[in-house]
Amino acid sequence: MSKVLFSSMAILALVAGLGAGGLVAQFTDIETSSGNVFSAGEGQDLAVNDENPWVSTVFEVKDVWPGDSGRVTLKLTNVSSDPNGAGPLDLQILNLVDYPGITTEPEPKPDLGELSSNLRMLIWFDDNNNGIYEPPGEVKIVEDSLYNIAYKTYDLGILGSLQTRYLGIAWSVARAVGNEIQGDRCVFDIQFHIAHITKP
Repeated sequence: MSKVLFSSMAILALVAGLGAGGLVAQFTDIETSSGNVFSAGEGQDLAVNDENPWVSTVFEVKDVWPGDSGRVTLKLTNVSSDPNGAGPLDLQILNLVDYPGITTEPEPKPDLGELSSNLRMLIWFDDNNNGIYEPPGEVKIVEDSLYNIAYKTYDLGILGSLQTRYLGIAWSVARAVGNEIQGDRCVFDIQFHIAHITKP
């Protein structure tokens, strides 16, 4: 009797063991999505006066005198073909250096190079690309001496993909400026920067 009972208990234990093992022997199915890719966008690409990269010098003016003036128009194009390529555009005047040049006898001393302080700059959106500032239809970005506008950032708004905008830059020296600028020279960089709009 006890032998049979032992055998039955052993069988029950074996069945229970198979049941526990059965938890990992269920029917299974695997689905796989292959070839998933993240690609970075083209990013922004700005052309100035149809140059990309921009290598031309905008200003190379010699023999500036009191009452002198001039102007240029710059063509800014976001050449990115990415439909999401619109981005904020800004302008900076960088690396401004004044040189005393040749100090002539009438020029006050010390001659530190005062041309940038006496060089009046007007920058505006030249919407009709004619080189003439025409308010109120055209918006002025800044008007001040070159010395004062340097190393500041000027917001030019959003430039869309394949969109073009024209920027006017006029300079002048007041007739009242005296001998302090004689022989002086200033050098500076004009930099435009366009960024990609970050998605929320």
